[in-house]
Amino acid sequence: MRKRMAALALALCLGLSGCALKKEEEASLLGRAAELGEEMILLTVDGREVPAWRYLYWLAFTCDQIREKYKDSGLSLDWETPVSGGSLADYAKDQALANTALYATVENWAVRYGCILSEAERAALTETWEKQSAARGGEEAYLKELADLGLDRLRAEELTEVGMLYAKLYNLCLTEGSELSGLLDQVDSLTVDRILISAGEDREAARERAAEVFSRLNVAEDPAAAFPALAAEGDDAAGPRTLLPGDGTLSQALEEAARALEEGQYSGILESEEGFSILRRLASESGALAGEAFDRLLQDAAEGALVQTAPAYDGLDAAAFDKALAELREAGK
Repeated sequence: MRKRMAALALALCLGLSGCALKKEEEASLLGRAAELGEEMILLTVDGREVPAWRYLYWLAFTCDQIREKYKDSGLSLDWETPVSGGSLADYAKDQALANTALYATVENWAVRYGCILSEAERAALTETWEKQSAARGGEEAYLKELADLGLDRLRAEELTEVGMLYAKLYNLCLTEGSELSGLLDQVDSLTVDRILISAGEDREAARERAAEVFSRLNVAEDPAAAFPALAAEGDDAAGPRTLLPGDGTLSQALEEAARALEEGQYSGILESEEGFSILRRLASESGALAGEAFDRLLQDAAEGALVQTAPAYDGLDAAAFDKALAELREAGK
């Protein structure tokens, strides 16, 4: 999060005396593992109140992903492992917070731009539930599967509704004349083609080969027509591609070099760790990355959101939560 505040002032409106899980309160595995009341407001995102179960769902999801990756790699999971900005446990909390903020941002945008689910779309939730239940051997089996995730039918459908709102927002973004239609133009996409000569084991030989290719390009009668053919002979067979700023498709230095070109212009030989590149900037393809651009806008909005957390959030220990959740799941088998 670019802006994240642990606001002590929230204590007055969060009912902190009810933060701890009451014995008589029914709770899923999430609240029991965290020892929190699941309906308490754990955080707000640009003013939208988020109950604890939503964040805990994403924390469980993140912990499960991390655990699975360590298992696949044959490594022993240690939540105290240092990572950028803290420990692996801190990373898990931050990732869960980012996912929670993203979902809340979708809901905030839906309110802002007047996106609501129709009766037909809400009815479709019942059909989806029936299909998913059938695919998993019946409703009882499906409910048990959801219970392991800390969800029941209502919560699962609530998360599904957010996904449906996302789809409606995206469609609105593509609808000419809508309030959202000009939003994608704010994302500065870049379309390029590249000739790449990989450095390989002999960088000097690669350098000479790149110089020879560059010479062929310069003497070509029609460099624009020759470029794709030379690119096909090189080590980047992806062809022309449209990318978003900083998406990692090209290194930062190569991306900056591409953005400095005029449309139709090609660069000189650009050296990087992977080898030698010659870039050609192409006319931007309108809408080529509409989905990715829309996701980028949402992600930026979520990262820039004002997130206020209750003191109970700061007391959460991802490692202890993950251990307790695993024990509860095992006991429920």
